[in-house]
Amino acid sequence: MRRNIIFVFFLISSLSLVAGINEDSTRLSKKVSWRYRVDSIADLYGKTLTGLAIQSRADIAHPSSEKKVDAYSLRMVLPPTFYSSSVLQQFSVNENDIYADPNLLRMYMVNDAFANMYVNNPSIVVQTDDQVEEAGTLRDDVHGSLTTETKLTDKVVNVDLGADMNEGVELVTRKPNFWKLSGSGSLQFSQNYFSANWYQGGENYYSFLGLLTLNANYDNKQNIQWENRLETRLGFQTTGKSETRHAMKPTDNLLRLTTKLGYKAYKTLYYTSQVQAYTQLVPLYESNSDNIRTNFLSPLNLTISVGLDYKFATKNNNFRGNVYLAPCSYNMRYVNNIDLATKHGIEAGRHAYHNFGPSITVNAYWQILKNLSWNARMYWISNFNYTNIEWENTFNLTINKYLSARLFIYPKFDDSSSRYRSEGGSYFMMKEMLSVGFNYNW
Repeated sequence: MRRNIIFVFFLISSLSLVAGINEDSTRLSKKVSWRYRVDSIADLYGKTLTGLAIQSRADIAHPSSEKKVDAYSLRMVLPPTFYSSSVLQQFSVNENDIYADPNLLRMYMVNDAFANMYVNNPSIVVQTDDQVEEAGTLRDDVHGSLTTETKLTDKVVNVDLGADMNEGVELVTRKPNFWKLSGSGSLQFSQNYFSANWYQGGENYYSFLGLLTLNANYDNKQNIQWENRLETRLGFQTTGKSETRHAMKPTDNLLRLTTKLGYKAYKTLYYTSQVQAYTQLVPLYESNSDNIRTNFLSPLNLTISVGLDYKFATKNNNFRGNVYLAPCSYNMRYVNNIDLATKHGIEAGRHAYHNFGPSITVNAYWQILKNLSWNARMYWISNFNYTNIEWENTFNLTINKYLSARLFIYPKFDDSSSRYRSEGGSYFMMKEMLSVGFNYNW
């Protein structure tokens, strides 16, 4: 009986506020007026009761009409309940931008009203929010918790750390790393088989090719670039019945080092000096003979040049590369085995020859399709006595992250040695290889 009397008193007091009681008559109305710049929580309470009364009459007249109840204000007409959210709100320091969301503002006002009741009239509280939740709902279509359209990211508070927070801060500086290291490696395989009575004839063979490329590039993002590349290609193939001396022979045999230092002249144009050296890794023998044609450092080709390097790239970077023009290049060809001198255009009894002349180097990369790319290197050098032209083309078809197919086409022209002349009298050479294997980039 006492509990009912208290609740009726609470209800009558609230209605009297709606009827015109001064908004400063209670500490609660003062607090709400100061925090939210509204008349009082009683005004909200009165509007809630009025809305519920209007809705109730509408439900009687139109039973099928949709019922919409303000979940935040509804707590004001329920028996006095202890809500943990009301207490937690009092410890919150974030009250910015609550006016942008009417639901959020209403929730803050209702929570403050209940918190004031817990302090000043705790005896009238008859239940907790846990008990209300355990009791369940009269509607079967209501599930889950109440939410607002307000995003947490919209409620970020700009915290002023204050002067005292900046005391004792240690400033740490780190030198930027202008070096970029990268590389790629692959192992390619191919195989061919003919039966003994194959009408066209042929020889069975197996082959493999190992590729390794290492890059160490320096770029200070201002005016200096230093590019370094080490390339190795080594492949072997079984010889078959036609070769009696050697069971395997090299199909690709290259060790090449390129270093290029550039100083920016204008945007993508650089004053550049380049050093390039390449040789073989393993010996190559003549057919059915122990006579060596090439070996490590026999020959060794060295080119030192100075010129201009122009770098180009499309907006999406799918096609990029550089053109290096060197009006003055020093070229040296060296053989460690003096017996091989004449086979590579060097005078008998000498280890090397030297000459000067212009050179051009073009490197290009084109991402043709998502899984198909083309790498090209074009090189021309001449001393006006002999000419060397190289055009390396590598087509890579990526199957997945670790598998790929590779087509290598390498036309070359070199008239520096009579041994390079074909039976038809041409100095034009051609090399092609198709393989499938494993690859890895880093």
